[in-house]
Amino acid sequence: MREPGQIKRSPRVDTRFPATLINADGDSVAVIVTDVSREGCRLETGDTLKIGEKVELRVPKLGTYPAQIRWALGNDAGAIFLEPVILP
Repeated sequence: MREPGQIKRSPRVDTRFPATLINADGDSVAVIVTDVSREGCRLETGDTLKIGEKVELRVPKLGTYPAQIRWALGNDAGAIFLEPVILP
């Protein structure tokens, strides 16, 4: 059962695969996707990501997904997908 104040979210799948993030300026940023759900993902990167920035997450062999950076702390960041993602 969910505690009061907790946000209900889709189950997350632990993973570790490389991807490319295209920021609002068109610059490419190498990232590692460390977990993913229908609504969003967690990323590792050596670059600084801007909270609120709209980006594209390009995943080899799977496609490009529009997203928005929701939080960033150190080398970790979280993004929400702007369209629901169907996981294979």
